[in-house]
Amino acid sequence: MRRRSPVPLVIGVIASILIVVALFMIVGESREPDTPEEVIKEFYQFEQSGDFGNAWELFHPEMQNKFPKSSYIQTKNHVFMGHMVVDEFEVEVGKIEKLEKFTFNEEGLTFKNVRKAEVDLFFDSQFGELTISQTCYVALEEGEWKILWDYSF
Repeated sequence: MRRRSPVPLVIGVIASILIVVALFMIVGESREPDTPEEVIKEFYQFEQSGDFGNAWELFHPEMQNKFPKSSYIQTKNHVFMGHMVVDEFEVEVGKIEKLEKFTFNEEGLTFKNVRKAEVDLFFDSQFGELTISQTCYVALEEGEWKILWDYSF
């Protein structure tokens, strides 16, 4: 009796593994967008760690137009780390609310189906304890929730 070569079995196992890996990658790419709350929390986690570049990446394109990336990073570092002498701060994200529409700027640029949350930033600075309260908005842009601030004044 002649023994069969193990090569076809090995090739079959490797092919099966590759198919399973490919399926996981496809399913991973088609997942639902992060929730508005997750995006807001992620944005402020980046800010807390001084990673202003990755925080900027979560901005809506309208915000990115308002702040060039390098300028945003430099300004945040200058104001918070430089002037206020803040190494760290705490963040509290309030309840997410749904808005039918949100007017972003004084030119009247309006977004529909927006979420918002009140965010409090707590600093121990050279000026003592400070709290900055900010309303943070998120809107869907190409299937992803993106950060907006209010410039309608």
